[in-house]
Amino acid sequence: MVNIVTNILFATDFSPCSVPAFRYAVEWAKVFDAQLTLFHGLSLQPGLDIDAGIAQRYLDEQRKVGEEHLNQLLAEARQQVPKTAKEMRTGLASAQICDVARECKADLIITGTHGWTGFNRVVFGSIAERVIQRAPCPVLSIPDRSPEETAGMHALTIQPRQIVLPIDFSDCSMDAYEYAVEVAKWFDAPLTLVCAIEPLSYSLDFSLTHPLEDKANRKKVVQRLEELTKLLVDEGLSAHYELVEKPSVEAIMETSATQQADLVVMGTHGRKGLSRLLLGSTTAKILQLSPYPILTVKSPKFEGGHHPATQSEQPSASATTGNHSDA
Repeated sequence: MVNIVTNILFATDFSPCSVPAFRYAVEWAKVFDAQLTLFHGLSLQPGLDIDAGIAQRYLDEQRKVGEEHLNQLLAEARQQVPKTAKEMRTGLASAQICDVARECKADLIITGTHGWTGFNRVVFGSIAERVIQRAPCPVLSIPDRSPEETAGMHALTIQPRQIVLPIDFSDCSMDAYEYAVEVAKWFDAPLTLVCAIEPLSYSLDFSLTHPLEDKANRKKVVQRLEELTKLLVDEGLSAHYELVEKPSVEAIMETSATQQADLVVMGTHGRKGLSRLLLGSTTAKILQLSPYPILTVKSPKFEGGHHPATQSEQPSASATTGNHSDA
């Protein structure tokens, strides 16, 4: 097996949502025998002048509290992962997380997500989303969900027993496919590929997709899914695929629920700025809605770490045209 994770960066703000993420960081570091770095970022309240005396006193107090919390986590983590270090810096949290990840050559960032919705999400954004956009390596986001949101769900396991991989045959989703294969091998977890076929709709010139064209496209998609699934089975994995005639977000959420997923692995383009606001992001929507941990993979080939190319040949992503969601 290829060791895709040798150095994990765990980012925490010490909030309740970071508690389950810490458990994931420790357990995954044990599984991969990886170095673990615990990181906390100090940030000023909006409007405070960094040079002002009151700002310095505020930072000094925050630094003292942060050191105490980090030392507690460090002591707890080292009981199971001796190769654990800590880091604390001042600045914009998402930027500092990515900077530290580059410096320590992290292969994986693990963080909790508040799952903000509505006005709070528009104003404050999501640190997890910003990290995903800029991270030099894959990011594992652990959701913080209320009992109401998780009512009726199966109990999640930190070491995944079922992995769901949304796939649209784009380059970024094929990279996620490659990464998911290695994760599934390490955890000996079954893998479900899910491909969404959008319902028939009008194109920009208001013409409806021809039924024969839709049928031909479906045939190509099924053939490609069968090929990719067979590759997984040949690698000794338990795998199958789901073709769902729903919008991508609904398809992913539905499949994750029916398959009782413990982990969803997704490729992401990492778009920023206006293009992301206009085009939307399947990954961002799933991150906001999903009660399941989301592992996002951004090209090229998991930068930042030292992931060697796998020896098995992966089929070309251009062999099929399918539903290309904006992941």
